[in-house]
Amino acid sequence: MTAKAELGTPEFEKTMFMLDVAPTAANIKDFALQGNLYPEPLDDTAWALPGYLSDDFNMFLVFAPNVLHHWTVTCSKVTIENGKDITEMSNVVPTGSGMNAVAHVSKAGAIELLAYFKTLEANGLGHFDDEVWQYV
Repeated sequence: MTAKAELGTPEFEKTMFMLDVAPTAANIKDFALQGNLYPEPLDDTAWALPGYLSDDFNMFLVFAPNVLHHWTVTCSKVTIENGKDITEMSNVVPTGSGMNAVAHVSKAGAIELLAYFKTLEANGLGHFDDEVWQYV
């Protein structure tokens, strides 16, 4: 299944980035953003990576087996205080919803995220799927 929906459109809202390779301590560097930002453990299973940070909107990417036990990258809006303390995380939303939210704040930020996911895809680590939501 390949995603046909485009970034910024209502159809993109439910698009998920499905991981073909589960992140582990041994391969986590393969999931680097901008070459040097690595997902960090969120708990015993999930990983989190800052996807977009600004003064008024912060979103993390959450890597976890949370859609029909398949590994995905979902998005969570976070509140950061004192420049580094995460004080609140929202429930996760589909990758497309998070990317569209970033696009409303920064088109360039959303394009950078799209490039990140396209790099993961090119490296065989995952793919976009705009149909999996129908089975959840």
